[in-house]
Amino acid sequence: MALHREPQMPELKKPPWIWVWLILATGGFALLAVYFNWDEIPDPFPSHWNARGEADAFTEKTWQQMFLMFGLPTLIFTATVAGSFAFMHQHAKHLRGEDWKIARSRAMTNSMLKPLGLWMFVLNLIIVASIYFSITTVEIFSPLLIVGLILVVVALLWQMAGVQKWVDEQYPDPKISKHMKWGMFYYNPEDPNMMVHRDLNSTFNMAHKGSWVAMGALLGLPVILVAVLSIATL
Repeated sequence: MALHREPQMPELKKPPWIWVWLILATGGFALLAVYFNWDEIPDPFPSHWNARGEADAFTEKTWQQMFLMFGLPTLIFTATVAGSFAFMHQHAKHLRGEDWKIARSRAMTNSMLKPLGLWMFVLNLIIVASIYFSITTVEIFSPLLIVGLILVVVALLWQMAGVQKWVDEQYPDPKISKHMKWGMFYYNPEDPNMMVHRDLNSTFNMAHKGSWVAMGALLGLPVILVAVLSIATL
């Protein structure tokens, strides 16, 4: 008869702050590129593009505008990643309760912070690079940019799902983990709740019809909005 072995309590690692600095560096290098190529940037420079990727609005070339265009997204990503790192690490550090909950929280934090930082860095890099090339070449290929952003988001979600699946296998939640599908979807026909709390967030119960309606609305409205805006700018 095989003995059941409880997983060891993982040691909580320090957040990978290097990704925060790399995100900041991305914006800094972009501004350096602007400085060294200032004469190549038209004045006024393109600041808005239609659905075909053609510039249809222009802005006066000033350093204030450059700091706004490159600094704002960089600061948003920096704050998002730094805040997520700090929140998850502090939550895992100060969590009290059953051993499996503490172990699960630590394992989740150790495994999720690095891919979160990596893909947020890549996402910011794509956005900053697209802004730079758009103001120097006038035209951008919008479909390619959109596809790139979607691929990064999908890659992040896929890796997060893999981490979640691994945590469920190594440090299972007695009530929820056995009902998780592919590390992302909670499916329990016996649970009457449409949503259940899990770790740091809540998730839909995909066995509940209301969950499909809610998800359809959440996913459908942005798609409809983007489609309407795209048609309006043609």
